[in-house]
Amino acid sequence: MNRGTIRMIVSSAVVAFAVMAFQPGAASAEIKFGALPRLSAGELQAMYSPLAEYLSRETGEKFTIVVPKDFDAFKAAVKAGQMDVGFANPLIYVQAKEKSNLEPLALASEVKSGTRLRGIIIVRKDSGIAKVQDLKGKKLIFVDNDSAAGYVFQMLLLSKAGLDVNRDFTVLPFAKKHENVTAAVFNKTADAGGIREDELDKMKDKLDVSQIRIVGYTDYFPNWPFFATAKLKPEMASKIRAALLKLKPNDPQNEKILGPARLTGFIPVTDKEYDELRKAAKVAGAL
Repeated sequence: MNRGTIRMIVSSAVVAFAVMAFQPGAASAEIKFGALPRLSAGELQAMYSPLAEYLSRETGEKFTIVVPKDFDAFKAAVKAGQMDVGFANPLIYVQAKEKSNLEPLALASEVKSGTRLRGIIIVRKDSGIAKVQDLKGKKLIFVDNDSAAGYVFQMLLLSKAGLDVNRDFTVLPFAKKHENVTAAVFNKTADAGGIREDELDKMKDKLDVSQIRIVGYTDYFPNWPFFATAKLKPEMASKIRAALLKLKPNDPQNEKILGPARLTGFIPVTDKEYDELRKAAKVAGAL
């Protein structure tokens, strides 16, 4: 075989490979994994990269983490079809589902709260406030209007206690962080505040939490869902669900995959489990 013939065969093979590589379906699809931007993009990449790599191995498709600039941008990206799967707090999930066809694939279990979370209302012990009903006429502070356990859950609690959430107390400007809410109550800037239950313990090294009293506990609500958008094919959604549910809560073998994300595993979930949260969101004006 002469050199010309060899060159022709090699060239033909390269062309054939290039054509095959660009045929629809020939290349591996990229699954865009949207992360709610509650921390910096760098922190979230570090937290979720092991999980994304695990899902890539389990499904045979490449997962790429996408971090929108803020919560509104996250919801907009879901609606615009700019992500295939997402991981968000329960309030953002129900808000996004109002405008998009989303399917919850699995429910996350966190290190401390597990698969259910609740909020609390805190006051200073020397405030004279002993129960939720005593908050009438007081100044309350919360995390943000998109904070499930730092605002929305508490609105339902206050409503169930017989208070008019629009008239019976003053809501101060949102503090943006749970620690800021706790500090405002401690420093008497606010009479009471709403935070996620496990956030109070995190303040032990920053202020004297023995001066803080919990006057109310919200109901428990399902934790963060890992969900599929309408963009994702049903067969891939099934693969991802199966992969997530293999990561059973509190299995030590999951540590390398879920430890950085402060998760312990996943359990099955249905959209109906978020119906009570929808009620809370409507009371809070968040839905």
